[in-house]
Formats: sequence, structure tokens, C-alpha cells
Amino acid sequence: MKAKRMQIILLVLALFATVFYLFPFLLMLLNSLKTTGEFTSNPFALPTALQFGNYPKAIEQMHFFTSLKNSLVITICVCALTSLFGPMAAYAVSRVKHPFVSVLYYLMIASMCAPFQAYMIPLVKLYASTLGLNNSPIPVIYIGVGLNICFSIFLVRGFLNSIPREIDEAALIDGCGCMRLYFSIILPMLTPILITLLVFVAMGVWNDYLLSSLFLNTQEKRTLPMMIRVFCAQYSNDYSPMMAGLMMSILPMLAFYLVEQKHILEGVVQGAVKG
Repeated sequence: MKAKRMQIILLVLALFATVFYLFPFLLMLLNSLKTTGEFTSNPFALPTALQFGNYPKAIEQMHFFTSLKNSLVITICVCALTSLFGPMAAYAVSRVKHPFVSVLYYLMIASMCAPFQAYMIPLVKLYASTLGLNNSPIPVIYIGVGLNICFSIFLVRGFLNSIPREIDEAALIDGCGCMRLYFSIILPMLTPILITLLVFVAMGVWNDYLLSSLFLNTQEKRTLPMMIRVFCAQYSNDYSPMMAGLMMSILPMLAFYLVEQKHILEGVVQGAVKG
């Protein structure tokens, strides 16, 4: 009886937490279907009529598809390069037992403690002024990979430590080369943790505003977070289309997260237990 009462209490707490976390999202969805007058009069009330016209208006004023393309290009490139080089470096760190490798690994981990704001001005000076890469996605992608590569090595290394070295030795004895060993045997075992890594990196890059704003200046190059900021500044009194624009900006990443949720939980649990 006591256990059943505890289960009921935990269920009520879980439902309360779910409502608490979903409330801002539902409120934004609700207000995106109102007129601006209804929003300002009572943002918590239901709309008298569904105003789907807010979405085409937001698409036009935000240049949504151009910004969406820019965000997708940067996010996909950063995720692809991070998931390619990060696990390979993590495999080397996990398998090579040498003082130099260990020191290099801990230096990379220490670099994760430094905030991006501490070195963003030298980066802008180097890439924008010296190399002339201003208003280009190349430095955004390059710096994005650099900011996430240490995290990927840290995350994947814990998972790799659980894979027995005997698998590597048996494959090498059977004539398997190093590249084939990694791509044909080790890499498929990393699928759960790689998907977890991809979601974390993709969410961070997709929602990034600061790094993109340092290098991307024109309207044709701006990402979705930048266009949302511009849209909010130019149409600060037109709240309902603003809510529609915010809704559309989070839907791609929300859909990606929901599709890969099972693999994310699997990767986090296995990494915690094995690492």
C-alpha cells in the first residue's frame, strides 16, 4: 500500500513537471493563432478565431526560408565534421596509453571551461579582419566544430572505454587494418552515443546567436536566431506573427529531438554506466 501511494505521488509530480515545462510552448502556440489585439488584451485566453495568417506573414517578414537554409547548412556541416573527427580522436585517446596523449586530452577538457566570450574578439580579428572571411559561413562552421570537438571527445571516450580491447586485437590478428577496424567494427558500436552527440551539438548550433552575429552581417547570410532578433526589433508591437515565427524556428529541432529521443536516452544511460 505504501509503495502504491508513493507511485501515485511520483505520477502527480511527473504530470506537474510536464505541464510546467510544456506551458511556455503551449502558450506560444496559442498566441500564434490570435490577433495582436487579443494577445495584448489577454495572452492566456483562448483565441476567438484561429488566425493562421500569422504564419505566412511571419515567413515573409522574417525571410524564413532563406534563414532556414543558412541555419541548416551551418548545423549540418558542424554536426557532420564533429561526428566524423570527434569519435576518431576519442578512439585514439581511449586506445593509446601515452603521457603526451593524456596531457593533450586533459588540456582539451580544460579548454571547455573557458567561455566563448573570453576569446571571441581575437577570433573575429583573425578570421574577419586578417583572413577576410567576414560575412561568410566558413568561420562560423570552423569555430563551431572547434567549440564542440572537445565535448565530443569527452563524451565518446567514456563510451569507448567500455569496449574491450580484445575486439581490436582479434580484428587485427584476423588481418583487419586500422581504418577498417574503426569504420567497420568500432563505429557501428558507437551509434547510440553518436546520436546523443549529434542532438546536443545540433541544438547548440541551431540556437546559437552570438557566433553567427559576429561574422554574418547581411540579410542573405543570417541564420534563424539572427532573423528572429531582427524581426522582434522591427515588429516589436506585432506580437502574434512574432509568436508564429518563434514557433516555426523551433519546430525543426523539436522534430529531430522527438525522432531521436529513444537513441538519446540509450546513449546517455549506456555512457553513464559504461564510462
